[in-house]
Amino acid sequence: MSEPLFVPTRFRPTDEQLLIQSTRARHVLIEANAGAAKTTSLALRMAQALLRGAQPSMLLALTYTEPAVQALRQQLLFVGVSSEQIQAIRIHTFESFCASMLGAIEGEGVLQLSTQEQVKPYVLRAIERAQSLPQERYPDELLSGVAPGAMVEGLLQTFAVLKGRMLMEQLPPETPISPALAEELGLDYLSLRVRSAFEFIRRGGHPDRPAFRFEGDATYDLARALSAEESEIDAACLAQGLALIVVDEMHDTNRAMFTVLKALLAQNRRAAFVGVGDRDQVIHSQAGAEAAFMHESFSQEVGQPIRLPLTASHRFGPELAQAAGALAGGKPYVAAQARATEIRRMACESHRVMARMVAEAAREHLQQKELHELRILLRHPAQSVLIESELLKLGVGYRVDGFQPFLRRRELLWVRGLYAFCRDDFSAFTSASLRAEVLAAMMQFAGALIDSTELRHLDAVSAQRRAIDEACAHPDGMRSFIEGQVLRNASSLALPRLRAAMAVLKSQDLVWFSEGFLKALDPATLAGAVLVRQIDIHQVRDNITQLVQLVAGEDEGLDGGFRLLQKLHEGQARMQANPRVTLSSIEAAKGLEFDHVLIPHLSRGEFVGEVSAAENRNLLYVAMTRARRRLSLAFDPRKPSRFLQEAGLV
Repeated sequence: MSEPLFVPTRFRPTDEQLLIQSTRARHVLIEANAGAAKTTSLALRMAQALLRGAQPSMLLALTYTEPAVQALRQQLLFVGVSSEQIQAIRIHTFESFCASMLGAIEGEGVLQLSTQEQVKPYVLRAIERAQSLPQERYPDELLSGVAPGAMVEGLLQTFAVLKGRMLMEQLPPETPISPALAEELGLDYLSLRVRSAFEFIRRGGHPDRPAFRFEGDATYDLARALSAEESEIDAACLAQGLALIVVDEMHDTNRAMFTVLKALLAQNRRAAFVGVGDRDQVIHSQAGAEAAFMHESFSQEVGQPIRLPLTASHRFGPELAQAAGALAGGKPYVAAQARATEIRRMACESHRVMARMVAEAAREHLQQKELHELRILLRHPAQSVLIESELLKLGVGYRVDGFQPFLRRRELLWVRGLYAFCRDDFSAFTSASLRAEVLAAMMQFAGALIDSTELRHLDAVSAQRRAIDEACAHPDGMRSFIEGQVLRNASSLALPRLRAAMAVLKSQDLVWFSEGFLKALDPATLAGAVLVRQIDIHQVRDNITQLVQLVAGEDEGLDGGFRLLQKLHEGQARMQANPRVTLSSIEAAKGLEFDHVLIPHLSRGEFVGEVSAAENRNLLYVAMTRARRRLSLAFDPRKPSRFLQEAGLV
């Protein structure tokens, strides 16, 4: 006799969803397509467990992000689970779940840091400690020539990679840190040494709990303890009497998360497990995410699962479903015939034309009421420079997500500061905070440190902050600061390049600026001397390249081009951001959906990055499948991206 099935209140499940809901296997992995109602299907499976008699507290759901937690709560309510039951179900991110487990063991007292600004002082201490250890065997490898403050962001990204992949924990015990090991891991020796010093500081010398935790540390700490031969944490603490464990967006799982998941399954042997993901949405591989944890790693380390498909898209129509399936290598993909998603192809023969067309499309979007949000998805932040400029010219308010507005990017403030110095006109920088940002950017890319007898009692970071604050009290203070600190203390690498770039700016020759400024400044070399990550270095180069194109393309002379930047900055300050238009990185849009998605820069050679071709393809797949009712693709028809060709869209 078949068991009764939970019946949702607002829709009729598909055959695929009914199979997922009713299957009684211990381990179930769902291969889902984008837009195929992954979260709704998990909610149905959880509702079925409740119908079978499980108490809400016996259900544990793990997700990658806090928005995913809220999305699962909403879908449980949507399918008909009561609010009281939802409140009792344990729904966590991996990080919050691990933090709760550690909190029960450690008690109170672990400081939780949530921003890079909060953790920065500890990273700076770790840099100082790593560079001053008396027993250091490779001191020359620790001489970076980079200002410590400029290294923080890149170092934290490296720490995230090491934690997510648990690279150090997979080495033989007592493996010494050396330049050869760093090269083997694909990292630099300084980063490994600073990471070791940072962990020493973070753990605070306390045997039972660390001094503080930052993003990802709770998952890493629990996974590390669970995998240690002599663990200070008894894995039995994970025995929760669970009846069902589910994981949403499982393709984002990294080694640390998977270690915790394995321990949970081992300690709750009567619990069923359902994981759902889409191998074509793995876009965080640099932080350790691997589709293998849904495939061969799961089979080898946990057991053979039942694999079920979830192919039918509820988000978009058949034409987009067909294109997404083709882009993903021909995997099955169907969509409801009743839902239609319009696909528009925008022919743009140049970047400037493309930016203008994108801005006009945004203005048209705001003039109609049928489509709510337009999300303009970019592969690289530098691609927003011309688009933001055109949006501001048209008076179209917009938001950004995943990167800074182009007028506040440090490398563009650097160039604007150089030009203001060459023209001896700092009137564009009307606020003390903006002046401080400009001077800090100029100090960073000049590789300069404050030289002041009055400030020698302070560390380098505090001395720079104090000197800049004093200089920014009045616009005229910028001139003397640039002369006396930026140029006088610039590194031997930076100074000749800065002077060559200033000669171009002083000439007021727009052609020379267009053709010679980048060569004179050599931004990639200067950025490479003060930044750690290659992706950051390339973004500096690309942003300045786009700035040159913007200024040179205005046909108002060099002074007119830089006055335009000031005008745009003032206009943006007055303009109210419109939530219906957002420029965004693809990563920031993952897991979300929008009425209208516009993807520019899809010409050959533009949709590329620091990752593999497979991950670039995954990024485009994720971007395309965010669309509900309209997808717009902008590219040069003479040289479309091969990804568009693979998707059958050109």
